Amino acid sequence: MDAVLEEENVRAQPQISIRHESDVAIFDITGYLTNESEEAINDAYADDEVQKVTKLLLNFDRQSFITSSGFGTIIKLLWKTRDKGQEMRIAHPATQVRTIFNTIGLTQSIGVYASEAEALEDF
Repeated sequence: MDAVLEEENVRAQPQISIRHESDVAIFDITGYLTNESEEAINDAYADDEVQKVTKLLLNFDRQSFITSSGFGTIIKLLWKTRDKGQEMRIAHPATQVRTIFNTIGLTQSIGVYASEAEALEDF
């Protein structure tokens, strides 16, 4: 029982690592994106190297999930990137997350792609 709770807790805590490919900062995200994730996203975005790029890719692990407040975090990040003249894309969202992106109309503002390669190609 404790192992199940521990696994759920780890999954619920988002892990964000940053890597760069050319002029794109790629945020590799695992875990659940919730209202508690906003600080981690903001910290990653505040990175000096991320501030220098013109493109940002949120690359989700297929096991990741985004809550409604997590979508709010993404929208706030979109506003920040637009204010800085940066472009943002999303790669690898789970099928149900992709459906939500479509339903709430975020795909009109953010390119959402099945793979990292497709997202990078579209920049």
